[in-house]
Amino acid sequence: MNIGRISAVTIPCPDLSNTAELYTQFLGYRIVDRGQITKQEATNWNAKNIEGSNYLMLQPKNSGDFSFRFVEQEIQNDYVPFKSPGWNAAELIVKDVDDLAEKLFNSEFEIIGPPADLSFTDQIRAMQVIGPSKEILYLTQFKSKLQEFDSPEARCDVDQAFIVILAGKSMEQMQNFYCDSFNLEKATVMDSRIRAISRVFGKPENTKYKSAAIPIKDQSLIEIDELPEGSEKRLGESGYLLPGISIVSFLCYQGEINTSDAYRCSLPNLQSKICTVVRGQNQEIIELIHQ
Repeated sequence: MNIGRISAVTIPCPDLSNTAELYTQFLGYRIVDRGQITKQEATNWNAKNIEGSNYLMLQPKNSGDFSFRFVEQEIQNDYVPFKSPGWNAAELIVKDVDDLAEKLFNSEFEIIGPPADLSFTDQIRAMQVIGPSKEILYLTQFKSKLQEFDSPEARCDVDQAFIVILAGKSMEQMQNFYCDSFNLEKATVMDSRIRAISRVFGKPENTKYKSAAIPIKDQSLIEIDELPEGSEKRLGESGYLLPGISIVSFLCYQGEINTSDAYRCSLPNLQSKICTVVRGQNQEIIELIHQ
């Protein structure tokens, strides 16, 4: 197993000030850094036109090992999360999802799935929202510690992303790619109710889809969801990040570094580290932070 903690989720964002206000006011996150995208980052992300663009880093109130990185960029009005393959959601561990739902009710976070127990256990309760940059967040509470889940404990009301959700057309191809690339073990495929997908494809809420959660280091997982027929390639403007969740950054514990493609990490507390990029089969960008 070569990769671990989800260290950052990167999202193109048309209004950094509004996003900062919403995340600090309603999720309790804090601003930890501002800056500009470097030439090396823009080049490696295949987004040369964002060189020099402003970014904003936000972290949970009481922890410093996960960041949302919002990059100033216009996004396509026709982008619909979960309609296309790629990174589609980030799942955050929270203390009380019902209390959080009340706080978010009159906010710009659109609740697309109210709090509900998961289909396979009543000890996990979650809700889903769409943020101001069309990012989907799963907000998940563990009512008790489950033996089959090595989940982190929430250190504040809304804490880190412990799962990132990748969607694509073939469960087998996605599992093979991640397990072969990063020395991971294949996960059991389950039939799961995924309301965010049903909402987009106009299917009944209780429709189930193939889903697998691949464990990685540091109490983190990569969830893989197989999309139904009718999914479309995610479109974006040449030289810019794709809309929605564009990049997920992981700690990387093994593997050779191609120094010609390496660049300095800009994430808080990790600036001494070197990054490289792997591109997945579904247009997703995987940023590796070498330890």
